[in-house]
Amino acid sequence: MAEPPPIPPPPAGFGWRSLACLADIIPLFICGHAVARLVADAETLTAYARQQQWLSGFMELYARALSSPGAEANRRIIDHVLHPAAADIEAVVTWTWHVGTVTFLIMLAALTIQEALTGATLGKRIFRLRTAEIPGGGRPPFLSCLMRSAWKSAFFALPNPLFGLLGIVNFHVPLFRKDRRAWHDLWTRTQVVEETRP
Repeated sequence: MAEPPPIPPPPAGFGWRSLACLADIIPLFICGHAVARLVADAETLTAYARQQQWLSGFMELYARALSSPGAEANRRIIDHVLHPAAADIEAVVTWTWHVGTVTFLIMLAALTIQEALTGATLGKRIFRLRTAEIPGGGRPPFLSCLMRSAWKSAFFALPNPLFGLLGIVNFHVPLFRKDRRAWHDLWTRTQVVEETRP
């Protein structure tokens, strides 16, 4: 007589899954910004300095508007934000894409390696969750881990409005599904589940 299939572990709740995601992304985001400064070339560092100068100007105008409010102070802030110099715009775009690319690569590597080796990222281990292959329930294959990580990394790291919009929708999909699976879970035939307690 054949044994019945094992009972799958319960799907992770939306709240725990969200906290695990934050525990993964925040340190990697900080690491990506730090590494981006280390690997930047002279042109990119110049863009970073120009962006910081623009931001400093904004903060100075804002502080003045708080200390002596008025129509003129508000107009200066609006003018600073809505009518930046072309060099300022170019600096912001250059630096943002540099940081986004470096952070994407770091997130992609870190998340993929963790899930491929252990079935769980650091955040999932903290909150006692893991990624399971459907239907077997075991650790997902490398390609599934890579695709899951690429989707999450693109959403959080790349400064692309399309990724941002799709990512926000995808983030909320588990709220409306009984199995608590997001799009990237469905595409890769995986599910985030509660780790079985010994």
